[in-house]
Amino acid sequence: MTTNYFEQLKSELEAFRSLSSRGGHLGFFGQEVLRFHSIAGTLVEGCDFRLDESANTDERYFTHILVRSLLENYFWTIYLFDDSAQTSNRYEELKNSFKRDYVKLLNENHLPHKDQLEPADPSWSALPRVLDVNSMMAQSTNDYGDRLNYLYFVYRITSFDTHGKNLGAIFQDVFGKTCNFPVLKIGYTIELMANQYLVVLQELRSRDEI
Repeated sequence: MTTNYFEQLKSELEAFRSLSSRGGHLGFFGQEVLRFHSIAGTLVEGCDFRLDESANTDERYFTHILVRSLLENYFWTIYLFDDSAQTSNRYEELKNSFKRDYVKLLNENHLPHKDQLEPADPSWSALPRVLDVNSMMAQSTNDYGDRLNYLYFVYRITSFDTHGKNLGAIFQDVFGKTCNFPVLKIGYTIELMANQYLVVLQELRSRDEI
């Protein structure tokens, strides 16, 4: 990939800031891209971390976990904007996902200071489960090809990193030998994500939604 999509995305920041002040799925999209720019930009421009397979263990502790924090909403964005006729319904699914997670948070038995949080509507507990990432991608109609396959791989691997399950001691004890666990192409991942955000922005413009 030779095109620097992250640089192109930076040139569109005002458009994303404008979207971020709106409600609904457009506000979600704008705010998420700004979050992506902040986190990915820190990795790309604000650190000396290697963002490819040459990264060492200390570097991956940061790069893999930070990218994992971006991927779930990236997949939600694809799901939301893949079919414009379904965007409103799918945004309701996203809100329901938040409501279920919020209820789960408030139901933690040992969570202190609950009085500082907004109360949940009792009806939220009965909301249906939302799709997981794999199921969301199965319902996408556009052909995202190898890009999406690779990013789903990154999503699953970085989930292990985020929960500390990538430690060599665990692999040694489980498999009885030293094992390699992939060091990911984080720079490439960021470029793929930036490209898709630009694609969505252009589609919104072509439909005169913004």
